[in-house]
Amino acid sequence: MPTFFKPWEDLPVNLKRMLRWGIYPFGWLIIVSYFSAAATGYIQWNTAWLLGNVTLLILLITLETLYPFQRRWGATWSSVLTDLQYIVMNGAFLGLVRAGLGLYAISLAGDSIGPASDWPLWIQLICAVLTFEAVQYSIHRAMHEGNSKFNHFLWRLHSAHHLPQKLYVSMHAVGHPLNGLLIQTTAMVLPIWWMGYSEATCTAFLMLNSLHGLLAHFNVDVRMGWMNYLFVGTELHRHHHSSALKEAKNFGALTSVYDQLFGTFVYTPGTPPCALGAVNQDSYPNYQDIGATLAFPFRSKRQVVARL
Repeated sequence: MPTFFKPWEDLPVNLKRMLRWGIYPFGWLIIVSYFSAAATGYIQWNTAWLLGNVTLLILLITLETLYPFQRRWGATWSSVLTDLQYIVMNGAFLGLVRAGLGLYAISLAGDSIGPASDWPLWIQLICAVLTFEAVQYSIHRAMHEGNSKFNHFLWRLHSAHHLPQKLYVSMHAVGHPLNGLLIQTTAMVLPIWWMGYSEATCTAFLMLNSLHGLLAHFNVDVRMGWMNYLFVGTELHRHHHSSALKEAKNFGALTSVYDQLFGTFVYTPGTPPCALGAVNQDSYPNYQDIGATLAFPFRSKRQVVARL
């Protein structure tokens, strides 16, 4: 079999090193290039965000197909078809909601005036990241921890994303649409609308969010080194999907700052989790049965929620 089709454990040492340490900075190069093209007027901000996402998706899916870190976590035709159904369902649902509310983030940012409108771009961007993550972290942690009825409902809403016992780029889309609605509106769209960030800031923020969201579910042995103490990537988010409760932490989506502040930071360089998925997997519907997954949060019978 040619070198470029070998599984991770059989790759030459130099190629492993290049992939481990080169993919993350190359991802930054991609988003900075598209951002610069928009900043200089060659393309629109929306176009820069879209092209950045498409380029990253093609690159990452290609690399994890050629060089999977854990073959047991890789995509299958069946799982990809399920992912596509979730992508269509969540995309259509959230698209309708955005259209109904008139809150499409980047175009909204161009017309908004708020407390941050006159701030420099870099201050706006830091504020956008920290504000988004503060809300996202709080909601996400509440989904996993706590024993109130509301915590249990939040977990059932969120649990679909933890049911696959795999981790690869396109399964990032697996999840209940109401889970996406809750996070997008409270942690992303409303703060952007209220604060009045510029289109440039909003685009930069969304590009960073996309880069780290895709890398978080990437099935290649990417290393970020000290950057793990600033951002969430492959090494941290794998443990969030662990079936071992003691290491299923790392609730951050973009930055790991709040995990470090509140004691939920798990970082074990070079050591992946033994297994992925929810505890007591039989207590949940098969995530490939989308109808049962959609109905699961609203079932009256109290479910076993061992992850909490």
